[in-house]
Amino acid sequence: MIVSLLVATPAQAQWDWATGPALADQEKKGKQWSVEIVPYLWVASLDGEVGIPRVGTIPVSATFNNVKDNLDTGFAGTVDIRFRRWHLLSDNFWIRLKDDVVPGLPIFTRADIESEFAYGTVGVGYELPLKTSFAWDVYLAARWWHVNTGVALQAIGPIPPLLGRASETWADAVVGTRLRYSITDSWRVAAAADVGAGDSDLTWQVEAGVTYMFNDHVGLTGAYRFLGVDYSSESFVYDVMQHGLLVGLNLGF
Repeated sequence: MIVSLLVATPAQAQWDWATGPALADQEKKGKQWSVEIVPYLWVASLDGEVGIPRVGTIPVSATFNNVKDNLDTGFAGTVDIRFRRWHLLSDNFWIRLKDDVVPGLPIFTRADIESEFAYGTVGVGYELPLKTSFAWDVYLAARWWHVNTGVALQAIGPIPPLLGRASETWADAVVGTRLRYSITDSWRVAAAADVGAGDSDLTWQVEAGVTYMFNDHVGLTGAYRFLGVDYSSESFVYDVMQHGLLVGLNLGF
């Protein structure tokens, strides 16, 4: 389980894909500029493999139900700044968790894990000049990652624990697209996807959701997000997928 605290930060990605008014909405309000900040809560499961020195590769699987008490702290938020068809996008996510799992390795009975995970996406997007009721954006972005993981393998009997720690930071280039549609002045739906690589072999993200605007400045977004990365170096492996429900507070200016 990954749970982020609702902290408004000029940030994941990891922006909320349902944010940002389309150009037609801006023009109706006589605005060339718009800014939307979305602090959000992401309740996500995690599945994959993590490998660190002296310990090896360990399968990881965490859900909301079995690790909900292991959250230490975290935050997540997005910013979307638009000038007519151009916009700047930013999304940051950071969390620290503690957990213990059964490693499935001979003589070891438990693996105590402390993990700090962060990623951020910063990019430039452009709304295509289409004669449709949909708003279609394309974007180019950089995504950075940071993982700091420590594992203590507890052994049977008097055997001392086997300790290992790894800290890695890397970056990828991503390209993506986002499709938005305003059902009414209050309701809009959106879907987005991106893919990229660089230091990692592959990173990808898919999200779809709906937003309800109470007025021109405040709204609520509900979405479902998938985020994956496959990274490995000589001493570290991080091949995981996160997915779960996202709820955000839209603040428009």
